[in-house]
Amino acid sequence: MARNDTREKIIIKGAELIYAQGFNATGLQQILQAAGIPKGSFYFYFKNKEDFGAAVIDYFNAMISGIFTRHLNDSKMPPLKRLEKLFETFESIFQKSGYTLGCPIGNLSLELADTNERLRIKLESVIEKLIAHIESCLKEAQRGKSIPAGLNTADTAHFIFHGFEGAVLNMKVVKSVEPFRVFRNCMFGYLDNIK
Repeated sequence: MARNDTREKIIIKGAELIYAQGFNATGLQQILQAAGIPKGSFYFYFKNKEDFGAAVIDYFNAMISGIFTRHLNDSKMPPLKRLEKLFETFESIFQKSGYTLGCPIGNLSLELADTNERLRIKLESVIEKLIAHIESCLKEAQRGKSIPAGLNTADTAHFIFHGFEGAVLNMKVVKSVEPFRVFRNCMFGYLDNIK
């Protein structure tokens, strides 16, 4: 197996474990065992667990950004319909997981923001890019006159993302899609009523 392939395998297997049980609860030995890599090999690919954590955040970012891009850049449908499709996709993902796993970036933010400054900054950057993607879609909706020209798209994009993350957190607690559906209904109700 090539060096990059081995590194990628460690990241993928580690990301699966971290998504299921958290960063701090996932030990290096457990990651290496899942990846089928000898114990001493980890430090050939990563300086330490924090360095590995940064790579896992990049992995989750690529996965989530891919979903955002696929939906929010789909020029075949109007911008607000794209936003609706994005959240329908997430709802389907959450249903398949039994409402247990939530958002990996949100999970890591809750776990690491107060304890690891380097990873907090990396998570902040990921979140800001996701919010910027939502804002870009809202600006396009503004240009198409489906939302008012005076709407502050930056604040609205932050509001949507924060509502999304809060709904996902509550969804995990109650083990039901209902908080996410309430979020979606209120968000689109808001966007429909400001016209």
